[in-house]
Amino acid sequence: MPKIRLLAPWTNDKGEPQAAGAVIDVSDEQAQDLNGRGQASLVDEEKKLEEQSATSGVYDARLQRPETPSQPSQPQTPSQPQAPSPPEDTPKKK
Repeated sequence: MPKIRLLAPWTNDKGEPQAAGAVIDVSDEQAQDLNGRGQASLVDEEKKLEEQSATSGVYDARLQRPETPSQPSQPQTPSQPQAPSPPEDTPKKK
């Protein structure tokens, strides 16, 4: 008897209501019928999918940020020189 996880409320052959999310044992044909209608998922298939997702990873993903210096080693110099300020003691025109 396969185990299924109910995705929707269901009433078994004995008239007992079963809540969504319950894991129950049912006959093979009931499991196929409920799974085919989208009302249940097979627990064995769920386990297989879990194992596949655990073993198939993204191997080029980074777990940490790349190393960056916390402070620059040398102070940055401006790319263009500053323009000289005009002298203050020049005579003004009237």
